[in-house]
Amino acid sequence: EQSHHTHPLRVPDSAYGPQDRAPAGLSKQYMLTKDLHTHTLYSHGKGTPEENVLAAISCGLKTVAVSEHGPGHMFFGVRGRRLDGLRREMDRLKAKYSDKIEVLFGIESNLVGYGLTDIPKDLLDVFDVRLLAFHKGGRPSDGFGFARSLESLHMGGPDPVKTAEALLAAGERYKIDIFAHPGLYVKCDIPTLARGAKELGIKLEINAARVTMSDEELRQAADIGAEFIIGSDAHWPSRVGDDALALAAAKRAGVEGSVVNLVR
Repeated sequence: EQSHHTHPLRVPDSAYGPQDRAPAGLSKQYMLTKDLHTHTLYSHGKGTPEENVLAAISCGLKTVAVSEHGPGHMFFGVRGRRLDGLRREMDRLKAKYSDKIEVLFGIESNLVGYGLTDIPKDLLDVFDVRLLAFHKGGRPSDGFGFARSLESLHMGGPDPVKTAEALLAAGERYKIDIFAHPGLYVKCDIPTLARGAKELGIKLEINAARVTMSDEELRQAADIGAEFIIGSDAHWPSRVGDDALALAAAKRAGVEGSVVNLVR
């Protein structure tokens, strides 16, 4: 069981708890079709993969992914035998619930250097969906990664354009599908990221646990032609499919038409 004392590199569990679910409100106008960003007890979530799948079925999703932290995360990374076990469990769930929902095996990889992630090259094609973000606790692989780690601890200055370019370089190299919570922990130039994401076909996540892009940044990205995807970033089964905070932000910015996993 994890300590309740907050480590400087850790995000408190309370940041993802059930109490963070916003009032449904606008969700009644739209339906979320897929949630590709959920966590389980394999990392620092609180439920099993099967509980996440059952929660997704109960709220009417057509697709759900378990996308645990990549092996380079010092605290929550899923690696070795644990990763093998998760892969077997996801294969079991895919077969068991194939007539009810599409189940995907994902990874939320860590940006650990310029154009570098912690996805093992020999496992790249094992994952059905690949997310990428900078995280506190990722093990830096080069000077850029070390500088961003210092930035995330408020011990160094930002380099937003270079961070965006580093994400894009890694996105192309590692077949990334989604840039998760862009701008969280380290500053990222959203217009630069959006232009490259459009060219590469990578979606920008509007994270429903905490929205990381401003209304203006959302509008800038949409005007450039980038597409968004809402991810719950659920760490509890009860939050799977929760789109309320993200949908409210998309509506406020007027970009809900650019969100690929929303239907009226």
